[in-house]
Amino acid sequence: MKKCNLFFGVILLSGIFLAATSCSSKKDTLPDFVKNDMKLVWADEFDGESDEPNAANWIFKEGGHGWGNNEVQNYTSKRDNSYVSDGTLKIVARKDGGKWTSARMVTQYKKAMTYGYIEFRAKVPAVKGSWPALWLLPENNVYGTWPRSGEIDVMEASANMWGNKVYANLHCLSGHGGTPISSKGVEVKKMDKKWHTYAVNWTTEGITWYYDGKVISEYRNPHNNEDNWMAWPYDQNFHILMNVAMGGNLGGDIDKKTERAVMEVDYIRWYQ
Repeated sequence: MKKCNLFFGVILLSGIFLAATSCSSKKDTLPDFVKNDMKLVWADEFDGESDEPNAANWIFKEGGHGWGNNEVQNYTSKRDNSYVSDGTLKIVARKDGGKWTSARMVTQYKKAMTYGYIEFRAKVPAVKGSWPALWLLPENNVYGTWPRSGEIDVMEASANMWGNKVYANLHCLSGHGGTPISSKGVEVKKMDKKWHTYAVNWTTEGITWYYDGKVISEYRNPHNNEDNWMAWPYDQNFHILMNVAMGGNLGGDIDKKTERAVMEVDYIRWYQ
């Protein structure tokens, strides 16, 4: 969580403790049903003393083979591309010598769960050619490789394709790639300058997407009996991914003047 300087005023009156702080509190976007009926079961607040993301939570997917989407970046585990400072994580896509590097961080083999309310607080790059994403993939591909076992995109953005909108997308065998089974965009002003929360509530009956605590869209479990997995493979453990891709099928052309694209993440919280 992003740190701030605190000034405490303490008054003891009839057993009541009052505290005041000099930094403004964050806007509370957590839905009431989460506050009242769920518990926090996993989180990364990016508050560690080291500039390295917590190795107990993350591994890095590395390489520059286009990742099935003709992307141009090479993913690395170097601190030039991902680091923690001042209570937040920075994922940095950068051009060096005409070539792009970035980071793709995942909780695979570290943390994967089924169902819950998963919330990210982030600033998302809006430069043309960038393709940032906060998303979930199956841990064990119970129904086979992509798209058979599904994909849950909590947030993805492309300035070239969608302008100032972010999208909530869902992929499975019944709808994937350019025609996801569920897709909805929402306008986000100053997505790269202001903090926003992006979340999903994932249950046995459906998946609902939230932006700053408000519902974006919903996809319901169709309960199609024997072939239900084709449209609902979301009954297995999924893990978290965060990355900033550059170019490719969705990122599009990169502005020649662009040297960096940064996604900043304040926290990730998983409630059940």
